[in-house]
Amino acid sequence: MISLILPLTHDEPALLETLSACVSGVAEGVIRDAVLVTPHLSEAMERMSDAAGCKVVVAGGTRNALISAGGQVARSDWWLVLTPGIIPSGPWLNDLTSHLALAEPSDIGLTRLAVRGSLLQSLKAAALPALARLTGRPDERLGLLVHRSMWADNHAPKSNCHWVTLPTQWHDRRKAG
Repeated sequence: MISLILPLTHDEPALLETLSACVSGVAEGVIRDAVLVTPHLSEAMERMSDAAGCKVVVAGGTRNALISAGGQVARSDWWLVLTPGIIPSGPWLNDLTSHLALAEPSDIGLTRLAVRGSLLQSLKAAALPALARLTGRPDERLGLLVHRSMWADNHAPKSNCHWVTLPTQWHDRRKAG
């Protein structure tokens, strides 16, 4: 089972879309709990998280520090980290469960970003998982499936991890701005 961690650095209107898209994961028993982590909790975020049954953690710092704070209260050892506004598509639950069935804790899964537009935009999106493997810092538009034992005290994935790209594409529904 997986804990969903949603690091929210600002009042994101797309939070509701991500929570709604992940309901099927809860219904199937794949997602055990959800944790919203934010430096500032607005009334709207509080209402949405309460309605969705999310735990809320108010914490500051970088995105990775928010992930660490969420991991402190997450109930599962495996965390699915999604930036609010990132929406799964296709057989995403099957992809997650298939990955977990064979994964070692050192295997960090990255989702792929689906892009509509030019060939250049598609190539840039396709390069994001490879860039994450090279730098050890995944783009916030990629979902991250990580075991708590691979999240270091310095708020980042440990260097001895093995990066795996998951097959399902995910969409970024946030407004460009």
